[in-house]
Amino acid sequence: MSASYPTKILLAMRSGDRCALPACRINLTYDGIQADTVVIGEAAHIYGEKDTAARYRQEMTDDQRNHYDNLIYLCPNCHTKIDKQISDYPAENLIKIKKEHEAWVSERLDESISEVTFAELEIAAKAIATGQHFTNGDFYVITPEEKIKKNGLTQEVRALISTGLSRSSEVSSYLVKAAQLDPTFPERLKDGFKEKYLELKKTASGDVLFMEMFEFAQSGQHDFKQQAASLAILTHLFHLCEVFEK
Repeated sequence: MSASYPTKILLAMRSGDRCALPACRINLTYDGIQADTVVIGEAAHIYGEKDTAARYRQEMTDDQRNHYDNLIYLCPNCHTKIDKQISDYPAENLIKIKKEHEAWVSERLDESISEVTFAELEIAAKAIATGQHFTNGDFYVITPEEKIKKNGLTQEVRALISTGLSRSSEVSSYLVKAAQLDPTFPERLKDGFKEKYLELKKTASGDVLFMEMFEFAQSGQHDFKQQAASLAILTHLFHLCEVFEK
């Protein structure tokens, strides 16, 4: 038994897709030139998964061992290091490192969102637009708070949405300008999100679905400023009910 896919998605996205050890923090997803994108990040156990593993605690259940709280997102090298150098990485230290890393990721997004310009929005938007068109949908505008409740989103995602919506007016202005050059572009952008949302909602919901949509919106971008632009677009469409349930 290992951590579930939804748990791994939450772990990766809350870690900013970076190794959690502060001396490392490398990006853990790499786009290929001709090959497929590869993810090298690993959901490392803080308290070991097996009785031969580092920091194993016999009294823990399998569910506890594979719970989000017992996992830290690391590159393969750092994963090996914490399991080989146990005295340097006791569980208490790893829990602290994970908490501080996730706070660092959140702070970088908060700082970067204020620096988002049309340039970043254009990169993010063009990566998503598909050219496909949907004529059927049951979406209409309600308040973000109502959307959060209806989609079962937690306080952490609420904070992300609040951060992204702080640039909603810039996204609106960008889309107006983009439409002057290409009248179909805003609809293609929305359709790209709708298509991915309808695909993901078959197997995911709540925070996992939102984080998967955020991962999709980033389109492989690793720079925090570019990730912030992706978040701004996602939350703008979330507010307009172009994605997520009413």
